[in-house]
Amino acid sequence: MGQRDQREGMDRREALRRLAAGAGASAALPSLGGGMTQHPSAHSSPSATPALGSALPPDPALTAKNWRPSFFDDHQNKTVIVLSDLIIPDTDTPGAKAAFANRFIDLLLSASSAEDQKRYLQALGWLDGHCLEKHSRPFVQFDRAQQNEVLTLLTHPNDDPRLAHGVELFSILKSSIARAYYSSEIGTLQELKYETNPFQPEFPGCPNPEEHKSS
Repeated sequence: MGQRDQREGMDRREALRRLAAGAGASAALPSLGGGMTQHPSAHSSPSATPALGSALPPDPALTAKNWRPSFFDDHQNKTVIVLSDLIIPDTDTPGAKAAFANRFIDLLLSASSAEDQKRYLQALGWLDGHCLEKHSRPFVQFDRAQQNEVLTLLTHPNDDPRLAHGVELFSILKSSIARAYYSSEIGTLQELKYETNPFQPEFPGCPNPEEHKSS
């Protein structure tokens, strides 16, 4: 990766980090479908997922070696992986690719409404359509410099009305990756330095300990 590409990736990551740290990840980042704020369990509903500060351990299914997408096809999944690595790359802490942002998004979409699913696929489809029109190759087949050029085009103001729809759709992809990362264990504990609040069955020194015992 060239120095310019690396700098652009770090700038994008830093902007998202400040957004999440300033308002709290769950408040700052738009929800997609069920409004999850933590990596969900495959056995729980989106509405039952705990908020930041009371995080459950990440679902082992999302880190399994034999993991396969439930919603994405292989090309869509690879595209989200590449995007996640560009938008929040590794720095002194692991980035969105290492946090399996693509897997979280896949699980979230599999439980989302048909409208949300359609909108997300439209965003991925527009991205590839734009790349095919310009260079006859999908986004994942671009080299790193070309990929960064596309991201810069879609994340900065421009005067081309033909790109307005693409910029709007790309914001869905970017927001979903940021939300997935800053809801992951890596993003909350290592990047934002948030501390979870595990349940305490006893409070030594409390004058009314019976009030805090678990049932």
